[in-house]
This record gives sequence, structure tokens and C-alpha cells, in this order.
Amino acid sequence: MDQARIIEMALRIEHRHGDGTWGEFEEDRSHHSSTDHDPERSWGFRRIFRCTSCGDSLTVIEGEEGGAAAEH
Repeated sequence: MDQARIIEMALRIEHRHGDGTWGEFEEDRSHHSSTDHDPERSWGFRRIFRCTSCGDSLTVIEGEEGGAAAEH
């Protein structure tokens, strides 16, 4: 996928809880890293998101369409 297209894409990530409600995920920036000061260094790496209501987490990792996941 084209890097410029990824940057322009805005996604809303949600999941359904057992009681039928939906929880929205927000990026978890609590882990401080050098990419916090240099956003370009974070391109191609994984990002962690956490549900705002239940605390479940997931990662989004860049990979090739139809290919293997990126190393992390």
C-alpha cells in the first residue's frame, strides 16, 4: 500500500462487547519512544490501540496486501 495513502486514511476502530455495546479504540501513546519526537520513524512500525471502555488492546502493523505481516 502506498505510504502517502496510509497517511491520508483516517480510520475509526471499534469492537463489539459481549453485552452488544460497541467500544472505540484510541491510540495508546503511554509507551514513550523516540518516534514520539520523529513521526517519520514510526512509519512501517506497529501502533497500539486500546478500547476506551474496556481496555482491550490491538496492534496495527504495516504489511503488504496479501503478504506476510511485517517483522516486529
